Amino acid sequence: MAEAKTQSREQCKALTDDGERCSRQAQDDGFCYQHDESDPTVSNSQPAEQEREAEENRETEQVDEQAAGSTEPPASRRETEMTAEERTDPEAADTEDVDADQEIAGVLAVRKTVVSTASQLIGHEFDGVSEISPTDDGWRAIVEVIERRAVPDTQDIIGRYEIELDDDAVVHGYRRIDRYRRGDTAEFE
Repeated sequence: MAEAKTQSREQCKALTDDGERCSRQAQDDGFCYQHDESDPTVSNSQPAEQEREAEENRETEQVDEQAAGSTEPPASRRETEMTAEERTDPEAADTEDVDADQEIAGVLAVRKTVVSTASQLIGHEFDGVSEISPTDDGWRAIVEVIERRAVPDTQDIIGRYEIELDDDAVVHGYRRIDRYRRGDTAEFE
């Protein structure tokens, strides 16, 4: 009986694709439900206890490296070498795209304004910004506010509002364009 308990607690002796020992619980044959005799296994000369200690040492070394400020990711997260087609020559990159930089700065300024003023402007708790787009006269932002809280929160009533702003991110007006329950997604699918 004690043997059965010991056997059921043993770790699968198969190796995973990354060369690590499978962490699943072994069945009677020494393999988990996903592996069998055809899979590469941990060396029989290395007892399970030594394998666990080796794994703990590797984890400790990784933690120590990270604590020491190592910026190199663990082996499982390292990227593969890029091909010549994937590389970009820094000299050939276009860094003079001032219009794109200005548009990004404009969107960020509009977002900051909308987030900071939506709840005061509309009179309900701010929930999120779902759209910001440029218009002929400035900007248009769609925000969502919680018009009525409910339990569970999937029954909250959410109002979608359009806020109009000029080029300098100054609010010129708003209007409600929709109301829905938070849990209702049929209209958006």
